[in-house]
Amino acid sequence: MGRVRSRFLRAVVETIHQETAGTALPRLREGLPPHLRTLLHHVLASQERDASVELDAGLDLLLSIDRVLCGGSGVVTTRTATTLASRVLSQSASLVVPGDAVATLRHLRAPFEQPFVDVPLSFSARRNHEGFVLELHVPNELRAARWMGSAALGYAKAATRFSGEGVARLRLYLEIVGDVARVLGRHTDSGVVSVPAPAATRDVRPMRRRSSPTNAAAQVDQILSRATPSAGLPAMDMKALLDARSRGVVRTSNPAEPSQAKPAPSESGTRPVAAEPGARPRKSAS
Repeated sequence: MGRVRSRFLRAVVETIHQETAGTALPRLREGLPPHLRTLLHHVLASQERDASVELDAGLDLLLSIDRVLCGGSGVVTTRTATTLASRVLSQSASLVVPGDAVATLRHLRAPFEQPFVDVPLSFSARRNHEGFVLELHVPNELRAARWMGSAALGYAKAATRFSGEGVARLRLYLEIVGDVARVLGRHTDSGVVSVPAPAATRDVRPMRRRSSPTNAAAQVDQILSRATPSAGLPAMDMKALLDARSRGVVRTSNPAEPSQAKPAPSESGTRPVAAEPGARPRKSAS
């Protein structure tokens, strides 16, 4: 039977506690069953570097933490794994391969496997015609697949962001089949945003209202075309900017562009306010 390192479990709990502004631990102490509360206490109190817990108990604690904090959806696990993987990549620049999420993800294999002792964990990241597949497998451990799937999704998010092959080009999907967890990274034409070619004459994104392309739309497309993690514009800001445009919050005119000329009198259908000098007023036909 394999084991899970206590310091990894402690790092998970401490990371969640920090990201929830100190609310996680009280909720866990209230929501966990008694035997897992005791285990959590021992994990947090242990200072031994090589301390570990049995795999079954470690998985029970990890899955129960997610259940208490987010109903077992995996969101907390994914967010925590993204944070932990991002720390590894930010502190070890040699692990990041610019423009290659798969190579970066392969470099995260050792950090992912490190918390597990004597566990036959299979970690495989490979490319395919759609993008890439990250596959994790512990034979006959269905609970391991549930937790590792959400955690692997977080590692894949960190790898795509740090490599620059990020959310603008890839969409990530989680698939769990038996004791196998897969993260599918798929290239998509639309992706999170769609950046049309320079010669494009129409906006292919679905619009909530009918309107002609505006200067604001061109500005958004220009920003998004270079909005990678290295450019410092998060994907969440991209989405907010697009949502603002669709609600009409973003300005639809560019102050830097010259204003359009006013229509000539013959086109507007209105008479001039004042007659030209020297012109006689025309008498009415009545």
